Amino acid sequence: MISWTVTELMHMTREELCGLDANLRHALGQFGPGTAKRHEVLTSLQNIRRVIGMRRLHF
Repeated sequence: MISWTVTELMHMTREELCGLDANLRHALGQFGPGTAKRHEVLTSLQNIRRVIGMRRLHF
């Protein structure tokens, strides 16, 4: 699992962002608390929210 950066996410459409958000939320349950993979997923989810806010999009 990789962390998605704000720069990478800025190139995605609203639909792509929402789909990625859903996929990451689903994957979140696969990783235990405190693991590096879970931290990467949480960071990516936070970055998605940041991009959606910056671009004034909504889910």
